Amino acid sequence: MSDQGGNPRIFLSTVQPRPNQQRLVMAVMLASVVVFVAVLPFAQWQLAQVWGFIPVYESAVVINDLVTAAMLVGQFTLLRSPGLLALSSGYFFTATVAAVHMLSFPGLFSASGLLNAGPQTTAWLYMFWHGGFPVSLIAYALLQENARTRHIRLRRVVYPVLWAACVVLLLTYGLTALATHPSLLPIIMRGHGYTGAMSSTVGIVWLLNVLAAAILWRHRGHSLLNLWCAVVAVTSVFEVALSAMFNHGRFDLGFYAGRAYGLVASGFVLVALIIEHARLYAMLVKALDSESAARTRALDKTQQLNEANEHLEQRVKDRTAQLSVTNVELRQEIAERKRAEQALERSREELRELATISSRAREEERRRLSRELHDELAQSLAALKVDMQMLEQKLDAANKPVADRLSSMEQAVDDMIGATRRLASDLRPSMLDDLGLVPACRWLVESFQRRHRIRCELTITPEHFELPEPFASTVYRVLQECLANVARHAGASTVQVRLVYDVPTVQLSVQDDGIGFDPAHPRKDLSFGLVGLRERAYLVRGSLSIESSPEAGTLIDLTIPQTMTAATEAPLPAPGAQPRAI
Repeated sequence: MSDQGGNPRIFLSTVQPRPNQQRLVMAVMLASVVVFVAVLPFAQWQLAQVWGFIPVYESAVVINDLVTAAMLVGQFTLLRSPGLLALSSGYFFTATVAAVHMLSFPGLFSASGLLNAGPQTTAWLYMFWHGGFPVSLIAYALLQENARTRHIRLRRVVYPVLWAACVVLLLTYGLTALATHPSLLPIIMRGHGYTGAMSSTVGIVWLLNVLAAAILWRHRGHSLLNLWCAVVAVTSVFEVALSAMFNHGRFDLGFYAGRAYGLVASGFVLVALIIEHARLYAMLVKALDSESAARTRALDKTQQLNEANEHLEQRVKDRTAQLSVTNVELRQEIAERKRAEQALERSREELRELATISSRAREEERRRLSRELHDELAQSLAALKVDMQMLEQKLDAANKPVADRLSSMEQAVDDMIGATRRLASDLRPSMLDDLGLVPACRWLVESFQRRHRIRCELTITPEHFELPEPFASTVYRVLQECLANVARHAGASTVQVRLVYDVPTVQLSVQDDGIGFDPAHPRKDLSFGLVGLRERAYLVRGSLSIESSPEAGTLIDLTIPQTMTAATEAPLPAPGAQPRAI
C-alpha cells in the first residue's frame, strides 16, 4: 500500500472530501465563529482561578497530540509522504511543548514552576507552541502541493521518523532553555496580565495561524485531511485571539475559552483519524467475512470438484480403454489407407509417365509425318509441277487444249502443295524443331492473324530463350489450341498473348475480348478442348486456370515449373532406330 503501488484512495490524507463531509466542516467552522463572536465581548471577564484546569486541559492536549502524531506516523510509513511527516512532527512538537508548559506553569507544581521556570517562561512557551504548529501546517500543505515532494521512496522509513523526533525534541529543549533564560527575551507578562510587548508577539503568532488557515483552505479539496487541518488552523486563530489578544490576562473568560478552543482543535484530526481507522477496521472485518464466505464456498466447490473428478477419472479410464481398442483399429485402417494411397500415388505416377510417353510419342509421330509430308510428298508434288511446266513449254499452239489442261493441273498441284505444307505445319511446325519456341510462337500468331483477320498482340519476356522438351511442345500446343478456340468460338476482335520465362518457371496467358462462356457449363465442343489443355498441363506438372464469363471474354493462364526428371525428358528413339547396346 505504498506509493510504489499507487496512491490508495482510502486514507484520510488521500481521499477527497465528499459533499456531506464538506457540509459538516462548514457547520463546525460556523459554530466556531458563532461561539467566538458570542464570547468575544466578555473575553476580559475575570473568573475564578481554577488551577486544576491547566493540568487537565494540557494533559488532554498532550495525549491527543501524541496519539494524533503516532497515527500520522503510521500513515507516513504506508504512504511515504513527507507532508505527513511534517504534520506528525508538528503534533509531536505541540505535545512536548504543552508538557513543558504544564510543568513550568507558575503556582501549579511550585510557586515559580518546575524546570527552573521564570515569570515569562509559560507565556513564551505558549507563543512558541502556537507559532510552531502553524509552521508545520504550512509545511504539510506546501509539501502535499508539490508533485515531486508529495511522495518519497525509502527502503526503510524508521530513520526519517527518528530524525524528525530528535529534531523536535532538540527544538523543544532549545526553546525551553530560551524561555527560562530571564534576559534573552522581552517581558510579555507581569503577574497574570500582559505587557505592551505581548501585542506584537501575539500578532506574529496570530498572523502565522491566519496564513496556515488560508493556505490549507486553498488546498481543502485535495484531501479530507487538508480540510480538517484547515478547521484546526481556523480554530487556532480563534484560540490565540481569545486567549492572548482580546482578553486581559490569566483566568479570565478569554483565557478559559481560548484554551477550550485549543483542546477542541487538538481533537479534530484525532477524531477524524479514529473514525477513519474504525471505517478501515469495518472494511477489514467485511473483507474477512467475505473471504471466509468465499473460502467456505471454495471448499464446497472443491469437494464437488473432487467428486466430479473421481467420477470423471473413472469415465476417462473406461473411455481410454475403449479408445485404446479403437486406436488399434484406426492404426490398422490408417496403415491400410496409407498403403492404398501409396499404391494410388504410384499408379498416378505411372499413368502420368505413360501419358507423357504417349504424348511425346504422338509428338514424335507428328514430327515424322510432318517431315514425310514436307520432304517427300511436297517435294514430289513440286517435282511433278516442274515436269508439267516443262511439258507445257514443249507444246505448240496446235495443242492449246492440252496446254490449258496442263495449266489447270499445275494450279491443282499448287493447291495440293499448299495443303500439304499447311497439314505438315499443323502436325508439327518444322520451325519449332529448327529455330525454337519463340520463333514458332511468333509464326503461329502471324499465321493466325492472316487466316482469321483477328488482331493478335504478342509479348515475350525475355525476347529470346530456349525451353527443353517436353515443355516447348506443351507451350506451343496450348497456344495453338487457345488460338483455335478463339477462332472457332470466341467471336473476338483482339487477342493478347503473353509469354514470360522466369527461370525455372514459364507462364503463358491468352486473353480475348470475345463473348466468353460460363466455365461451370461450357459448350460441349469447347469442353473437350479445355480438357485437352488441362491434360497437357498435367503431363508436365503445370497448372492451368481459366477465367471467363458471358460477354466478358476469356483468360487462360498456363504455368509450368519445369520440375520433370531427366528420365522423363529424354527423347524417344526415332522410328526404326536400333537400340544402343548397354
